[in-house]
Amino acid sequence: MASTPDVVATALHGTVLAGMPVRDVDGGALLIEGIDPNRVLDCWQAARDALPRTGRWPVAVWPELPGDLGALSSTWLDAVSLALPAVGDERRFPRYVHPVPSAQSAWHELLEHYFPGAGFRAAMARDLPDPVLDDDVDRWVFEQLQGDPALAASVDEAVEPWVGTRPWFTPDRADLLLLPTTSPWLAVPALGYFGAESDPNALAAALHQWHDVWGAELVAAWGTMLQLVVRRRPRQGEEAWELAGQLLAWGGSLQVHRWQLAQALPRSDAWFLHDRP
Repeated sequence: MASTPDVVATALHGTVLAGMPVRDVDGGALLIEGIDPNRVLDCWQAARDALPRTGRWPVAVWPELPGDLGALSSTWLDAVSLALPAVGDERRFPRYVHPVPSAQSAWHELLEHYFPGAGFRAAMARDLPDPVLDDDVDRWVFEQLQGDPALAASVDEAVEPWVGTRPWFTPDRADLLLLPTTSPWLAVPALGYFGAESDPNALAAALHQWHDVWGAELVAAWGTMLQLVVRRRPRQGEEAWELAGQLLAWGGSLQVHRWQLAQALPRSDAWFLHDRP
């Protein structure tokens, strides 16, 4: 059974959250208001470390509580858990692929920006059809990088902004919500995420899979943004390429090429998802 405010306050003694009031939220969650918005990860980590004593998963949120928490309870979350799509269900990673090819010339300026002097114009003409699908160009660039370590090293500047917490959002105010569950993947159906409005259980299932495979844990939910830390990294190559596609399935507003993300993930202990209107 999830803990009471007093139990949580005791568990947080001696941490960055020590002495902060813990109050009930209608439905079963608890709330710590006014955490330092510049120390969201530190505050979350303190509550995460106390999870064995509190039985509550912490998530940083806007002060205006997201979603409808009035019916939130451990019983409701258990019911959500039973309704998650199974492994292999296509709803877990519903990535849209633009089906209309474009002329190779539309790619020349962009590729020259990332890979000046690499001869990509002639190589594209040799290797790819004209016109070509965007996803095929992305995959082709990724294969060039895998086959040429020096070329891969040359785009470190374009990859570094996607490593670790660098792309994370820093709010001006934040609270820490303590959900009555130890399962981080159940937070999305409770709190909401714009990119999963039509099927929050599908994203919860994806988060469950990421937790099992990569040790992914939800840190913050900002409505159109999710921030996670991970305990394991993918290997460079196909494993990172596959994971990058999965993240882009739920991060439609990330504005990053899949090859960039695939290069960043093997170096990263944190992920960022963004999907907005």
